[in-house]
Amino acid sequence: MAADTLDRLLTALAVRLHAFSVCEIQQGWRLAYPSFEAITVHYVLKGAGAFCVGNGPWLPFAPQSVIVVPVRQSHVLGEAGATAQTLPAGDHCSLLADGLVKFTAGDGSRDILLLCGAIPTAHGNALGLFDLLREPMVESFAASGLLRHAFELMLAEVANPGLGTQAMTEVLMKQCLIALLRQHLLHDGSSSPLFTALHHPRLARAVLAVIEDPAAPHSVENLAARAGMSRASFADHFSRAFEQGPMDFVQKTRLRVAARLLTTTDLPLKVVAQSVGYAGATPFSRAFRGAYGVDPTTYRSLGDRDPAPGRYLGPAGLTLEYRGNEPDVVLTADRDA
Repeated sequence: MAADTLDRLLTALAVRLHAFSVCEIQQGWRLAYPSFEAITVHYVLKGAGAFCVGNGPWLPFAPQSVIVVPVRQSHVLGEAGATAQTLPAGDHCSLLADGLVKFTAGDGSRDILLLCGAIPTAHGNALGLFDLLREPMVESFAASGLLRHAFELMLAEVANPGLGTQAMTEVLMKQCLIALLRQHLLHDGSSSPLFTALHHPRLARAVLAVIEDPAAPHSVENLAARAGMSRASFADHFSRAFEQGPMDFVQKTRLRVAARLLTTTDLPLKVVAQSVGYAGATPFSRAFRGAYGVDPTTYRSLGDRDPAPGRYLGPAGLTLEYRGNEPDVVLTADRDA
């Protein structure tokens, strides 16, 4: 995949990552997470083990690895041996400094130490890149000197959490996540598990056409023609692959590019609107508010910092509730979700 296409792809497809927990697992133990409405990202700071998603196979992980678990899939993480004791993650949790939650399996020994984050799917203003993920991913960065340093800094923050730990770890986590995306999009291309939906080469042509030129007068008819398919066949295949219609995808891509322009430039609203395919500021503002919950001017003033108000379930069935810039972790949420 060409570098310019990768850049457009990362611009158009939103990823919001929030650090919220530390998991410590003693040798001979493992943590079990239920399914929930968020993508889970585990950063292995210390120790080696394995994880299993749903009824799938056990996959090994090593220190300085990133594990991504798709939405609505339960998983178990720790020691893979048949004699290992399994503990539901929500059964032994406490609050650390700076709002982080700690999950413990065993006596508190940190034979395996993880920093965990969530990518919410409830923020519906753009196509979430990891919403395309159907299978779990694990990627090791032990050979990367720069990212090895990022893991070391995360480990130091977790060892002595305090003021600013959450903000610092999120920056480091996102750095590693971008490296993972670069690996899977630049080098693996459509063979990446992120693009199981794009293994249909005809759909891929249509999707990239939207990403590369969101302002073009896209329609189901001309996208179908680009894909070399009939309108009905294209719409059906696209909807089944992406769980949304082609024009929903077009609008979400346009609005995500617009959101980036709002927070990185001083372009007038009319120019932003026209640059992503809207006839004027009024229809653009109406569509933007419907997707983001605020008007473009307010969004620009926030600087893309404020998650959409709402709730989604995090690991161990915890409810993460967004009322402002930071999530509130509600420890009494249903663990059987």
